[in-house]
Amino acid sequence: MDKVTGTFTELDLRVLDDKADWFVVLKDFWYTRGEFTYLVEANTETDLASIPKALRPFFSRTGKNIKAAVPHDHMYGMRYATRKECDKLFYLMLLDLGVAKYKAWLFWAGVRAGGWTRGRW
Repeated sequence: MDKVTGTFTELDLRVLDDKADWFVVLKDFWYTRGEFTYLVEANTETDLASIPKALRPFFSRTGKNIKAAVPHDHMYGMRYATRKECDKLFYLMLLDLGVAKYKAWLFWAGVRAGGWTRGRW
């Protein structure tokens, strides 16, 4: 049986001058995994990985994980599915990007623990 892996289109972002630590997606950004596809439309705003400032020395908001963080942010904002389902997709996206399993798990544990702060679920 073939292992299902996901693919991403190129992610094109620009820093927002009027919002510290926020970015705008400049062109449509797609994630595809098997039959599943997810679109983050151009002009969507994101803060990338919502890592508390105290933990940023240990976990980068940038790097290969941002291609997973942008759709995860978008899923939360759109209430795409339950938090649990969005967080599972985030974990799978991290693995698809080649993030080590232990590190993907740490990111997943972080969003499971702190994702409730991103609004009512």
